[in-house]
Amino acid sequence: MGTKMKLEKLEIARQHAIKQTANGIPARPQNQFFGVGPITDMTVDEVDARTLRRDFELWLEENYPKQDDEGTIIGNFTAAELARGMHRGYPADKVLLDMMNEIHRYFEFPENAKIAVGLGGGHSGFTVAALHLVSANKHNQRIFVDTPKPESEIAKKSGFFRQSWGAQLTEMLKYSKNGVVDRLHFADDEGNIPSAITLKDMGIKLFFGVGHETTGATTYTQEEIENLLSWIDMNPAEHHAVIDATSMLGAMPWDIAIVEQVMRKCCMFTPFQKAVGGVSGYFIFAMTDTANDLINDNMKDPSWAIPRQLKIAVPADPKMPFTSEITTHLGPIYDAAQKAMVGGIINTFSTLAFAETTFAILHNEKNIGNINTLNSRAIANRQLVSDWVDANPLFDLGVKNPKARGAAVTLLKVVDEDIADLDTHVQIIAESKKMLGYEGLTFPGGMHEKGLDVARYVNAFPGTDGDYRAWIGGIRPGTDITALLENIEYCYHRAKKLVIEQEMELQGKTFDASLSVATGEERQDDEDRAYKILIADLVGMKPDEGGKPDYSEVKSHIESKGGVFHSGSQRDATSLEEGKIHFFYEPALSKHDELLSASDEGQYDGVIAAATFLPAGSKFEFGGVRMGAGTGNMGSDSWGGGNGQGGSAPLMNTPSFNSRATAQMAIKALLKVLPDLSVDEMHQRVCEGNFDTGKNLVEYPTT
Repeated sequence: MGTKMKLEKLEIARQHAIKQTANGIPARPQNQFFGVGPITDMTVDEVDARTLRRDFELWLEENYPKQDDEGTIIGNFTAAELARGMHRGYPADKVLLDMMNEIHRYFEFPENAKIAVGLGGGHSGFTVAALHLVSANKHNQRIFVDTPKPESEIAKKSGFFRQSWGAQLTEMLKYSKNGVVDRLHFADDEGNIPSAITLKDMGIKLFFGVGHETTGATTYTQEEIENLLSWIDMNPAEHHAVIDATSMLGAMPWDIAIVEQVMRKCCMFTPFQKAVGGVSGYFIFAMTDTANDLINDNMKDPSWAIPRQLKIAVPADPKMPFTSEITTHLGPIYDAAQKAMVGGIINTFSTLAFAETTFAILHNEKNIGNINTLNSRAIANRQLVSDWVDANPLFDLGVKNPKARGAAVTLLKVVDEDIADLDTHVQIIAESKKMLGYEGLTFPGGMHEKGLDVARYVNAFPGTDGDYRAWIGGIRPGTDITALLENIEYCYHRAKKLVIEQEMELQGKTFDASLSVATGEERQDDEDRAYKILIADLVGMKPDEGGKPDYSEVKSHIESKGGVFHSGSQRDATSLEEGKIHFFYEPALSKHDELLSASDEGQYDGVIAAATFLPAGSKFEFGGVRMGAGTGNMGSDSWGGGNGQGGSAPLMNTPSFNSRATAQMAIKALLKVLPDLSVDEMHQRVCEGNFDTGKNLVEYPTT
């Protein structure tokens, strides 16, 4: 710790962290992928994910059949074929067109939209927009960028990434022959849109909106977006706005009428994996008709060479790349009016990835609803976060203006009165993310606390005012957002306890491993008492060297957890170590009188049984566990008999373990009688056409 706290204060802070986790681990979210990268498909677990993959492959085969020359269906394209197949011709062309149709339909782009598609993420989409819309040769084209000027004091705090948009535009005009950097105008702060009059008076013709949402968890307020629309309306033919829709499509927190205008009047770019919910590595750039006209006009007097993979305007005469007219009419652009691609994608794309993107849109629509529903859910999630933070003094939001808070991404920061040192704060935040993930924490004394795996990669972007950044868009139900926030709080306190204990250890304090239990609580039992548990049935599934059931694995497990294993009765134990749980293995106990003699006076605190029937008079103060699916044999009055109705002690069973054991034995039995066949030889004969089951099967008897 940068500024050392005294042991007394450290212990107070430690106890506070322990108290905050006394109720145990919060409920899990459905899905742990909250990272602001490729957004989640909201599958619950690996089984769900594989089921969804199966559904995708079935959908794929239904939608892309193979046909002979007369149009008769003779088969279906599979995912494996698409993955290794050509990106031109059928079915690739149809897969591409289907995807663009669905993107256009679901997100409600206007009927006259032109949507370019290409390889790369959002930065490639931005680059395509900038290289085609900006002209170094039009000196009256003044450009506004809604981020601070690169290398200004406020911009330096955000690092290279946040400055890269403005830096790229600056370099384009700085290094081009006729470029003038002074034509660029920048905002005073991230994501600010001046009034329509201000933009008009500045002579702005081209607006780049790249300062909002994903990194800083901000968005435009309705007032700001109305300013932008009013400015466009002043001169629709010459006023063009390009919006980064990476975290905005499906998360526009404005009136529906305003959203419709934005989609109709603004150009926008986005990578697939965020707004669209598809596969990463691709982008779209949607243009208005007037922006498309501007691009074609710019191509008459080009300002710079545009790399081939970023071109959306190509020669009208493919034989004459230098002297032919350069036009978007043949570019890799989807024409919504024609519902057709006017040209293919120049680069090689993954047909499978495009099919997966189409399926993702349809899947999300089926589970969530249309784009207005998605927007509404995102707005509701934003409000849920704000309300939760308002009620929780430990947290604050990085974006102060509620109206400017993003509806797809949130930025959360911790304000802990116990922790004044910045280095300690940073360390706790880092450790908390291990607990939110799958890594977990190992406390002084050696006890490892398993990671919850409830929120992966929720890192805040460097230079932003926050500790945790997470995707909260409309694809997520509100219960997931609440679960995320509660788990962040829980994991913060667990990490706080860890870091404080590490500092206390440096100052001479020692900790017993048993005091760092995985629930986050201090031990609740009597450390001066030796607890006794009866194991009343066999626990070994395989014989030892003497042919008897081998319980050694159970013994080792108990001892690894700090318990003590005894083979025999508690009567034979002369001295038991206090503060430990002692397990007494007596599988031979079976008769009514024997069991009562061993347990009718509460000689054991608890019991573990499988088939043994426990008499009503047997007493176990702290409960019983039935190894198996039922509890009919657990007859003790301590918990009210086999149905558990009565008594004060808890009763539980372990149906999952019983099912697994049954499955293991079934597989073992199958393997035991597996026919001993020469499979390779039989396979070869079949391939050669030299095997008739009616004649030759007799040659391969099973043994």
